[in-house]
Amino acid sequence: MKKIICLAQLITITLSLSASNVEGVNDKIEKTKNGVSVNWVRRNPDAALVKVSDIAEINISYYTKGKKDSLIFDSKNTPQKAILVQIKESAFKGDIMEILTLMHLGDSAIFNLSADSFFFKTVGVKELPKGITKGSELQFFVGLKDFKTEEQMRAMQAQLEEQEKIKGQESQMKEGTIIKEYLEKNGITQTPTASGLIIVTKTKGNGVKPAKGQKVTVHYTGTLMDGTKFDSSVDRGDPFVFTLGQGQVISGWDEGIAELEVGGSATLIIPSSIAYGPRGTGPIGPYSPLVFEVQLLKVE
Repeated sequence: MKKIICLAQLITITLSLSASNVEGVNDKIEKTKNGVSVNWVRRNPDAALVKVSDIAEINISYYTKGKKDSLIFDSKNTPQKAILVQIKESAFKGDIMEILTLMHLGDSAIFNLSADSFFFKTVGVKELPKGITKGSELQFFVGLKDFKTEEQMRAMQAQLEEQEKIKGQESQMKEGTIIKEYLEKNGITQTPTASGLIIVTKTKGNGVKPAKGQKVTVHYTGTLMDGTKFDSSVDRGDPFVFTLGQGQVISGWDEGIAELEVGGSATLIIPSSIAYGPRGTGPIGPYSPLVFEVQLLKVE
């Protein structure tokens, strides 16, 4: 589901890429009532005009202005390739919202705004980011891809949530079968613990067994039941460190790692109830059982 964000959050992604000067694409320049010059790259006056409180889907990028322009943010670098912003009344002279409220569906524009006003008033930071000088300007490119009313957006979100709920229920019903088939395919006969965790010892350790509250260092590779790898400290060459039994990891990990000795390795087959449950996370869907290959390297 696409997330509605405020323009202040744009600053959270900073890139040091060079960019060409895109000023002066055409001569369709107009001034807003507050004196901001807007170069309309594309203007669709017959299309619907966005309204205050609408949720707009926009392409946006902005640059420093000077001898060498630098790209600060580009929505094309986000997962959705665009961002959702709720349209508000302009709060001050030179506010980006003034330009957004002038846009029709399909419009795109280039304009300059004060870096001080944008970062201090819109973004809300107390200091300008590195590379941005006081009194300088930023150049923006904004295109309005789509917009919906709050009511339409709520209806869409409700529909998506219902679809996710149904998908989760289907996954929950299939989880037991998926685990059973995995165990049969791999010839695993170990009895699950009370929580449902299955520990298949690969290498017996010869060191100490960790206790709750101790810091442990672990190498791991995590996969879904179909073998899809979603994370691996081994691939990164960076062992994972956490404190055992403090809820810093999924409970299947706290339980499984506590059964290893330093130098030992095992396969942990973890049902969703002691993993990421009905919500899932990232590439891990709702009610997904997981397989972790783990090795306990160190106990402090």
